[in-house]
Amino acid sequence: MNQDTHTYSILLVDDEPGIRNVLAITLTHAGFTVLPATDGDAGLQLFFEKHPDIVITDIKMPGIDGIELLKQIKDASPETEVIMITGHGDMDLAVKSLQYEAADFITKPIDAAEIETAVQKAVDRISINRRIRSYMIDLEYMIKEKDRAIDESKTLSTIGQTIAGMSHVIKNIAGGLKGSSFILEQGIENENREYLVKGWEMMKKNIDKITNLSLDLLNYAKTSRLDLAPTHPDQPVKEIKPLLGTQAEQMGIDLKVTLLGKEDVRVMMDPGAIHTCVFNLTTNALDAFDTTIAPEHSRQVHIFVPQKDNTVVYQVQDNGMGMNKTIQQTVFTDFITTKGTRGTGFGLMTTKKIVEEHKGKIGFTTREGKGSKFWIQLPLS
Repeated sequence: MNQDTHTYSILLVDDEPGIRNVLAITLTHAGFTVLPATDGDAGLQLFFEKHPDIVITDIKMPGIDGIELLKQIKDASPETEVIMITGHGDMDLAVKSLQYEAADFITKPIDAAEIETAVQKAVDRISINRRIRSYMIDLEYMIKEKDRAIDESKTLSTIGQTIAGMSHVIKNIAGGLKGSSFILEQGIENENREYLVKGWEMMKKNIDKITNLSLDLLNYAKTSRLDLAPTHPDQPVKEIKPLLGTQAEQMGIDLKVTLLGKEDVRVMMDPGAIHTCVFNLTTNALDAFDTTIAPEHSRQVHIFVPQKDNTVVYQVQDNGMGMNKTIQQTVFTDFITTKGTRGTGFGLMTTKKIVEEHKGKIGFTTREGKGSKFWIQLPLS
């Protein structure tokens, strides 16, 4: 039954030797390490000594009964899964145990298949929660590392705003992970495949957000270390369509690229950093279409690279939803995303920072319901 490489330990508390011995044999055979205890007092002492993953306890016992044992275990270790054993006449106590966050309860006489199912559900919940904690620990560590790398010349006010924004992003991701965990738990407990699929899809989306946040943070921190070189203006744009063309096609969007084409033009730039800027603007443009509504016109995203006086311009234009006035006012300054729950709010901040470090300019025009045009202007070498 237990497919996990981790060997789970189970504290088994019951004052009836027969039940205790039968359950110990069943669970040991299923691959678990069983720690038997004869009553609540012995069980509580063994819990603090061995820190088991799961506790199975009878409700009615001399001394510390099952309900009190449950309360003390949950106070000390909220993550511990506790399964209650009850008689047919003790349903009120069973319901009370659920109010104190018992994971499950099983009734006597105990069926081996029933106890194995209850334990496997507990194992699945533990595994999901451990994975979520691991993601969050990695994310918090990454945030701390990148926060430490923020340019020391920034003002305390700007640093405070950045940390507050990152905290908001992390809080949103944590909320999403908790929500997907809850749906997965419901699917496990009710053996509902629809819940399992929905919960896992939610989990994958939040994992993607963690990945995107990691990449955005890396790009944001990297911009203070530009590798400048005379570069043809078309170079940062050439890979955009090969990278995003399939995604655009699947979304029903016509992605076009019009390059400058002149051979004798050079711009002092970090081509990788400018590629990141144009890539960010293009992914924002692709996400600017309401996918829940059938389009009344063809969906288009067009990237232009024109020369204007002594500058080269990167323009990304779409005929999507445009932006409202609230987003327009803060689009480059706060952790604002035009992608709803999919965005992290770092992309445009990173793009603006890169452009300014190239001594360039960035701006946009937009009409709500009609589309947007973002542009980056860099001086020619």
